[in-house]
Amino acid sequence: MNLFEIRNASSSDVCALTKMLKTLGYPTDEHTLAERLSRFTSQNGYGVAVAISDDNLIGFVAWSRSLLFVSSAVRIHIEGIFIDQKYRGFGTGKKLMQHVEKIAKSYSPAIVDLTSGKRREKDGSHEFYKRIGYKNEGHMAKLYLRKEL
Repeated sequence: MNLFEIRNASSSDVCALTKMLKTLGYPTDEHTLAERLSRFTSQNGYGVAVAISDDNLIGFVAWSRSLLFVSSAVRIHIEGIFIDQKYRGFGTGKKLMQHVEKIAKSYSPAIVDLTSGKRREKDGSHEFYKRIGYKNEGHMAKLYLRKEL
């Protein structure tokens, strides 16, 4: 694989991002995603970065910032991350996460967190997160609960 670059997502990325979100289990249409991308990235502390190789979008990471009540830290939550199957294992995901971590450090102290569904365990996602230093163990282990309204 040739080298890849990481840059902020733009409206020209919507077609590829729509396909990636569908693969992740979040189907949407391009029009809706274009509006969502514009609204999302216009907020302070929110962003989407993409990885590009040979003019092809091969992955993305999206994050949001929030303040914590129980801590002085700023929380950066990974809203989604995806690497095209044929580009996995080349460091793309790690570089995207490092990109977000660099942003998080500007808010220091900061916590970067994410959720990863059980279905992602089979594809190696959970092991990937552990390899780059993310934990769900000890007294800070989490149970993710959700209620859709």
